[in-house]
Amino acid sequence: MLINGVVMYTKRNSIPHDEERPVYTISIAAELIGCHPRTLRIYEEEGFVEPHRQGQRRIYSQIDIQRIKKIVELLNERHMNLSGVRALFEVADHFHLEVEQMIDELLADMEKEI
Repeated sequence: MLINGVVMYTKRNSIPHDEERPVYTISIAAELIGCHPRTLRIYEEEGFVEPHRQGQRRIYSQIDIQRIKKIVELLNERHMNLSGVRALFEVADHFHLEVEQMIDELLADMEKEI
């Protein structure tokens, strides 16, 4: 709804979701992911994620959250270390693949060899 040149959002006309828009503070992001805020700082230091900054505050987007969830999954469920996760992400980026797609292809290849 447009009133005096301003878009007014109603339940029918809700705010469009932009996954790239940084909206989560580090404490909220950590809670959504299920980790400690220090873990997010470590992932930033390691170059896995680069949250937006508002002054000194880190602000995470939905894409950041999804990426970190994938890192946590690889560490916990696939028993990879940070070096392995980094290598996997680098290869996926090089071949323009989603990490999940690449994992599926690698697992399929490994099953063929067994």
